[in-house]
Amino acid sequence: MKLLRWGQSAYETDASLDMEARLLGEHGVRVHRHTGPQPPMQDVHCLAVTSKVRVDEALLRAAPELQLVVTTTSGYDHIDVPACERAGVVVSRSPLARRDAVVDTALAMGLSLLRQVPVLQGRAEQGVWARSELPQLPMRLIRGLRVGIVGHGVIGARAADLWRALGAEVLTSDACSGHETSVDELIERCALLSLHCSLTPSSSGLISAARLDAMAPGTILLNTARGGCVDLQALMDRPHVLAGLDVFSQEPWPELQALAQRPGTLLLPHAAGYHVGLGEAVARELAHAVAAHVQGQPVPHAIT
Repeated sequence: MKLLRWGQSAYETDASLDMEARLLGEHGVRVHRHTGPQPPMQDVHCLAVTSKVRVDEALLRAAPELQLVVTTTSGYDHIDVPACERAGVVVSRSPLARRDAVVDTALAMGLSLLRQVPVLQGRAEQGVWARSELPQLPMRLIRGLRVGIVGHGVIGARAADLWRALGAEVLTSDACSGHETSVDELIERCALLSLHCSLTPSSSGLISAARLDAMAPGTILLNTARGGCVDLQALMDRPHVLAGLDVFSQEPWPELQALAQRPGTLLLPHAAGYHVGLGEAVARELAHAVAAHVQGQPVPHAIT
């Protein structure tokens, strides 16, 4: 069986890709690496792609023997899933490699905003010892905080567990896993909203101007999911919402500096999923998914 490994992310070293090929070779899979434009696809059985590779109907037509597509990412908006379903191609993703890093980052941003860390750091940078200002700052505790999790999959479920462990009351919204509390209800009831959903037609623009308007003053919005889930232009005009953002609908975000100067805002450069050893973790998860397919077992984290 032939696997085409198309693309190499910055965090993936040659050593991690060599390990990936070795693990796949143990299951009789021949790995061919490629970067650049689309290569010949006629004899490709499995395709491993980064987020930079678009898997669409044209690619599927060029790959008549394709059985499996695995993305090295947790998100899969670069893959035309309905087209793959029509072609009988299984699609799988790699959420475990980044899960803990994404959750850690979301919690770090949420805790920083709860405890007014950006405000106090800013005052220190101005040379101000702001202890006398503490009574004017809404510094909240996790215990008893009501947290809304949008997307209760691999990453969202882990985030919910950790917020609960810290003493928060957690509500979740994810129709796919049976958590059908509406997003509007979460906005109405929660002081912190953390997005962990995939970017799909139903989640594109999910946090709209109207939903931002419905948030109570001081509500914290965290987005480590996909940038297209939040209307950032609308967010700029609504200073009553605090925000921790790791992802943007256009990257790099062209108005990054202006957004960073918005009060109550933390910005990261799509860094939430990164950690030391990410390349090796992706290699192991990808090899595990392909091995399951080769052995005729259910493919982990299959979307189709």
